[in-house]
Amino acid sequence: MKTVFNAILKFFAFIVAGVLILALPLSLMINNLGEVIFDEEQVSEIAAEVIVNSDIVPAALEFLTNRQAEEISTKIEDTERPEGRGLNLNNLILTMEDEDWIDFREALLTDELVATWIRDTIHNLFVWLDSEDSFPVIIWNLEPLIQKMTGQTGQEAVEAYYESLPDCTDLQMEELKTQPGEPLPRSKMVEELCKLSTFPHGEQIQVYNDVMKMVVDATPREYNATQALFKGRDGIRGPYTLKYQFRTYRLLMDIVLLTPLALLFLILIFGVRSLEALGQWWGIPLIGGSLITLISSLLAGTLWRGFLTLNIPGAIPKTSLLYFQIIESTSRVISPIFAPLIIQSFVLLLIGAGLFTMALILRMRRAGD
Repeated sequence: MKTVFNAILKFFAFIVAGVLILALPLSLMINNLGEVIFDEEQVSEIAAEVIVNSDIVPAALEFLTNRQAEEISTKIEDTERPEGRGLNLNNLILTMEDEDWIDFREALLTDELVATWIRDTIHNLFVWLDSEDSFPVIIWNLEPLIQKMTGQTGQEAVEAYYESLPDCTDLQMEELKTQPGEPLPRSKMVEELCKLSTFPHGEQIQVYNDVMKMVVDATPREYNATQALFKGRDGIRGPYTLKYQFRTYRLLMDIVLLTPLALLFLILIFGVRSLEALGQWWGIPLIGGSLITLISSLLAGTLWRGFLTLNIPGAIPKTSLLYFQIIESTSRVISPIFAPLIIQSFVLLLIGAGLFTMALILRMRRAGD
């Protein structure tokens, strides 16, 4: 009877050891994820690295603006102009290349301004998470951006864009139907996007200045990011639910390492009756789990890129700057999560190997005796 009971205990110990091999890498990854995403300083550093030191901002501007170009164009065309003509922004936006959006971001959205928005946003989110406030207070000051758009920087950006336009072809001139003495064909000029030889460059540049002015007039001095973040949620129930979900996740990620410790304790109860058994029942699962963790941390970048390639929404073209930046930027995000795993898994591998070696030595001594 005792033999049967011991066999049952060892069977349970074997099952728990198998679970430990899988639970160990998962617990370490989840704990490292919590250490990163719930640390204000690390989140700020990662966000600054991804957003400020990459081209994801101009890529997002390009993608979102292209999707809304037709709507923006319609609004501008419906605007009453003193000359009785509207401006079509659709072609103006769609003809901008990746380099144009990068230059636009560097000219108007300075690193200092973007870094300030990031720092304030993250700080206010963490304050809200640890408070009883219904909503986080996230307000972006757009005044520096507006000043640049209306100042010399905006003027230089418009002039540089105009200078990059080609001269109008004969076919375009026929489409524009310009004759000496006639007023500047503002709407069609922005549609064709070329330099007219029949009008002074200064007058044509003014057309694009007017487009910039329309954008400035439609830009608020302050942007309430809170409304965008919680848009569509009913009352305060949604944000409160989200807050307590985050708090629950933070707690679980803090205590998740108790899972492998609890499994080790169960193995101790079910299977360990000597130091030799301890070395075997603890050493082998620790070696297996740490090897999986080590391999996962080394292959994390490659696996993550493959996952994104298969799961990025089809609405984002694979040839777009945004597609490339999502892959590159998020690959930087996972680095602080998986980089510590290399050291952690190596330490656990040494502990597991030490325990298993101890078991082998004890077995050899027992065999010798």
